[in-house]
Amino acid sequence: MVWLDVLYAQGINILLVYLIIFLCSRYTVPLKIVPLTIGVILLYWWYFLMWYEISFVLRPFLKNSPVPQFNFLYEIVIVLWAFVKFAFFGFGYAICMKVIKREKNMAMIEKGKIEAEYAFLRAQINPHFLFNTLSLFYARSLPLSDELSDGIVTLSQIMRYSLEKNEDSKMVLLSDELEHVNNVIKINQMRFSNQLQIDLKIEDTFPSIQIVPLIMITIVENVLKHGDCTLAKDPAVIHLFNSEDGYFLHLYTYNRKKKTLIKNVSGIGMENIKKRLDYHYGNNYELVVDNNDDFYMLKLKLPVFHQVDFYS
Repeated sequence: MVWLDVLYAQGINILLVYLIIFLCSRYTVPLKIVPLTIGVILLYWWYFLMWYEISFVLRPFLKNSPVPQFNFLYEIVIVLWAFVKFAFFGFGYAICMKVIKREKNMAMIEKGKIEAEYAFLRAQINPHFLFNTLSLFYARSLPLSDELSDGIVTLSQIMRYSLEKNEDSKMVLLSDELEHVNNVIKINQMRFSNQLQIDLKIEDTFPSIQIVPLIMITIVENVLKHGDCTLAKDPAVIHLFNSEDGYFLHLYTYNRKKKTLIKNVSGIGMENIKKRLDYHYGNNYELVVDNNDDFYMLKLKLPVFHQVDFYS
């Protein structure tokens, strides 16, 4: 029966170490002193009761001997010493694990930082190469075709705006966004020999209104990419207008679906739009989409921010 005594006693000590590790992992980073202190105190009294059970119940029973005299203060000191010893092991192990985990996280962050720096350098090189090439094509196309040179300039403006505003999380003037919406429509008209049928209506808006960049451009690109925009009797619709109270901006788009459109088209663009809207507007916007086999309809309602409001 001696082995049972040893197993029971050491099992309590091992369990105490693991419980201390649990407390340390949960309440030290960030430090929560109140629950940590309460947890240590409760663990001590639990350990004291287990020690009492072993010393004054289990051992006398296993050895068939009389119960020893119980001295409360003496037992508190003895148990406290054992508790501190095993708690030290638990805290030490937990702290070592946290240090190792922190070092791993720092190494991953440093690696990610280096990769981001390389990606940034690549991003700096590639746009410059693109714009320099487009400038070369523009110069070469001037003697050949006004339409071609105009298309190259428009494409360069679209690409520059998209790259610059995608790196900047700040809002932009609605007028800037609409200028490049017109550029997107313009270059698509060139692609289809000015045969696109688009009902474009943009209500006069305050020049100081600001929105999240590239939202409207992405929506218009989806209309032009996936819609059948050559139907004179059923043109694509792009309407932008203010609410009557002037506090909200409404965008409405509608387009017939292309008959050859693949059904499971990737929705990466719209998912990106939703994430950016959630980030900038929270719950203070409305997005309604009706996507069926025949047509695609979108309604977007955004709160109006003016330039003076945004920077105040």
